[in-house]
Amino acid sequence: MIRTLAVLLLAGCAGLAPGGLLHAQSPVGVGDDPPVYRYGLTLGGTALISLVFEYESNNRAVEFAFGTFSGRDLSLAVTGKQYLGGGDLRAFAGAGLWGVAAFPADQRTGFALIARAPLGVDWHALERHAAGFELNLNRALAMRRPDPVDERPPRTRIVPLPAFYYRFADPR
Repeated sequence: MIRTLAVLLLAGCAGLAPGGLLHAQSPVGVGDDPPVYRYGLTLGGTALISLVFEYESNNRAVEFAFGTFSGRDLSLAVTGKQYLGGGDLRAFAGAGLWGVAAFPADQRTGFALIARAPLGVDWHALERHAAGFELNLNRALAMRRPDPVDERPPRTRIVPLPAFYYRFADPR
């Protein structure tokens, strides 16, 4: 089951990439905003620290976050986002998947697949620089714990995790 979910996560990454679903939209028109590529760092949320890549076009975005909590784990999150409003301060909402693999020294590899829904604000402080805050609402979908004896299912409650980020825009 875990392998199937991991394959689905990777297939989702391929389908949401800039050459996938977002690129299938109509070409940039007269009133449309040109696509923007943003790169940055996030503290909190899907990892203690994450490297983030975002492709935005017409107030829609796809975000890829690669991070770690302790150096003995790897976190990958793929999220679709919708920005609301215009100007220097924009709100956003999104939905996506988050996968975490833990590599403890004396136990088997653990894995979790989590549904996530970030809500937040994005502030364009300067022309190409942005800072933001998001609150991620997370719910575990599947889990393989590092302890082979522990076969408990994931909890069904929603866990809120805050995050702060910095992004640099690279208009192409």
